[in-house]
Amino acid sequence: MNALIRLFWRLSLFRKGPEDMPYAPPLLVILLVAWLIMQGLSANLQTSLPAGQLIAVQWISLLLVTAVTTAALAFKGLLTRWVQTMMALLGLDLLLSLVALPLLIVNMAAAQPIPIIDGLYFMLVSWQLAVQSFIYHRSLDVSPLLGLALAFSLLILTYMTLAAFMPEVLNR
Repeated sequence: MNALIRLFWRLSLFRKGPEDMPYAPPLLVILLVAWLIMQGLSANLQTSLPAGQLIAVQWISLLLVTAVTTAALAFKGLLTRWVQTMMALLGLDLLLSLVALPLLIVNMAAAQPIPIIDGLYFMLVSWQLAVQSFIYHRSLDVSPLLGLALAFSLLILTYMTLAAFMPEVLNR
C-alpha cells in the first residue's frame, strides 16, 4: 500500500506518469470504491445536500471523466492505456482529496469560511488540474497544452452538466 501511495505522490509531483501505473484491473476497482467513499465524505463536508444528490453528482462526474478519457484514448488508438490512465486519475484525486480533508474539516468547524483555507483549497484544485493535464499529455501522447485543454474542458463540461441537470447543487 505504501508503494502505491508513493507512486501517486510522485505522480502528483510530475515525477511519474500514468505509464508507471501497474496494469491491475482489480486495483482499479479498489481505487474506484475508495474514490466514491472519499468523494462522498468530501462532498458531505462541503455542502448540506441530500445523500441522493451527492451520489448523483459523484456518478455524473465519474461518468464524464470515464467517457471523455475513453473517447480520447480510442480516438488516438491507445485504449490499451485505459486502465493505467484511469488509475492515475482516480489515484491523484484520492491523494489530493486526502490532503484537502483537513482544510474542509477546519472550514466546516468555523462559523464562516476562512479565506486562507479557501485559498489553499483553490490551490489544491488548481494543482489537480495541472496534474490531470500531465496525465492526459502522457497518456494520449499530445502536447502539454492540449492535455491542459482536455483537463480544463472536462472541468467545464462537468460544471455545465451539473448546471443543466442539477442546478441546485451549484447554488449551495
